[in-house]
Amino acid sequence: MPAETQGVISLLPALFAIVLTLVSRQVLLSLFTGIWIGATILVGWNPIGGAAYSLQLVINNVTESFNSKLLLFTFLSGAMLGMIFLSGGMNALAQRIIARIKTRKQAALGTSVLGMLIFVDSYASTMITGSVMRPITDKFDISREKLAYLLDSTTSPVVSVAVVSTWVGFEVGLIREQFASLGIDQSAFVVFLQSIPFRFYSLLAVALVFILVVMDWDFGPMKRAERRAKEEGKVLGDDADPLIETREEDIVTPDHVDSRWWYFAAPIVALVAVTGFGLLYSGGWPELAPVEALKGAATADAILWGVFSACALLLAILVGHARVQLEAVSDAIFEGFKMVMFPVAVLSLAWTIGGVSQALGVGPFVVSVAEGVITPELLPAVVFLAAAIISFSIGTSWGTMSIMFPVAVPLAYQLGAPLPGAIGAILTGSLFGDHCSPISDTTVLSSMFAGADHVDHVNTQIPYALLSGTVATGLFLADGYGVGSLTVSGYGVGPLALLGVGVLTLFVAAYYLSQHADVSVPNAFGSSSD
Repeated sequence: MPAETQGVISLLPALFAIVLTLVSRQVLLSLFTGIWIGATILVGWNPIGGAAYSLQLVINNVTESFNSKLLLFTFLSGAMLGMIFLSGGMNALAQRIIARIKTRKQAALGTSVLGMLIFVDSYASTMITGSVMRPITDKFDISREKLAYLLDSTTSPVVSVAVVSTWVGFEVGLIREQFASLGIDQSAFVVFLQSIPFRFYSLLAVALVFILVVMDWDFGPMKRAERRAKEEGKVLGDDADPLIETREEDIVTPDHVDSRWWYFAAPIVALVAVTGFGLLYSGGWPELAPVEALKGAATADAILWGVFSACALLLAILVGHARVQLEAVSDAIFEGFKMVMFPVAVLSLAWTIGGVSQALGVGPFVVSVAEGVITPELLPAVVFLAAAIISFSIGTSWGTMSIMFPVAVPLAYQLGAPLPGAIGAILTGSLFGDHCSPISDTTVLSSMFAGADHVDHVNTQIPYALLSGTVATGLFLADGYGVGSLTVSGYGVGPLALLGVGVLTLFVAAYYLSQHADVSVPNAFGSSSD
């Protein structure tokens, strides 16, 4: 076993924190307990030294450049929401949309489509889609658990395969680095494009969303949550503790303000426009072509510029057009900060426990186990599952990609396995584990902007993620045994055919589960969805 890993012990902190979170529903205490266990192991099993080191680890992770910028983005998002509530713009826009949306199905479809359309950045997409659609889905009695699932499954999966997004530069950079070290004379961007049909989990996760919404099917804990919302009008369970308090009654729009829909739309457009420009500019545009510029874009800087611009525009609208007093604006900003304090704490501890798991060598351990069973035929499926386990344990798809690429790509090259399939397995496996993990930042943000209980979101989403992941595993096995290499007239149709089979399998499985799954069984982890 590699010297840089603690072996199976490396899984202990993350697994303990995850299980304790789901059982006790005490997210912060559970995460810190996991950090303390990992820190204690790192300092030689000294629990007192582990406690002191835990605090240092939290500080180290919070002050890391990307993380600190994301925390500032979250605080500014809270400030923006506070000012939007004060302006009444969200309600005004929601009323205009509600006038056109007549059914629950249309509301769910609208959420899904909007989540896909904002494909530049997963964080921005989650924030915008959740903020816009939450009042609308509440109006049509769609559970917050379902809203969080729709956000989580139509933002990151789409952004991860989009050729113009904050992910593409990172992903292409990882491919280019491995190609350079192995002496492979291929275009990293072309291979990135070739890997898209092999992103089985990402594409199936999106397909499952539309199957469930169009057919009005649900199963497991989500079925209970949706039944509660439809029959009782409760979008949240009785014992739910929303990750972000979104009660607009805490921020009252002044009587003299004539709320306009563009009070909300204008800052959102500014956020998207400035984020897009920031991505291009930080990557070297206009000296470089847009696609090349996106490869080197500073993601954290761009989304930070975008949300700051939105806040500045909102301030101008409130003071200049709506004639709201500065004191009221300041109070609304402070209330917005209060909304995001808990998510900020969760994100901080989630990053830290991910860092602890990496320090203990969870990546090398999982890879060492996987290498023992890898054959050319099994490689895509094994790589996919290894990436999923690591991502679930450390709560970050990007961190998992960084761990897997230096191992899986050279191994695929040595075994003669097709590189697009292996690369697709890494990228989509990293997303699969991230979707199941309660310590993932995208999972936390989906709960946050849906106004959902975080544990309920995890409980209700895991069965859907596991269904897509199981089907994806079968497709990777089929691909490994040659189906994915079929061609017609020189064009690869294997992965497309596999995807077709996968979607059909999802449809049949979702129908069966929606009709036969026993929804009277209590949730495994004590969710409040009942």
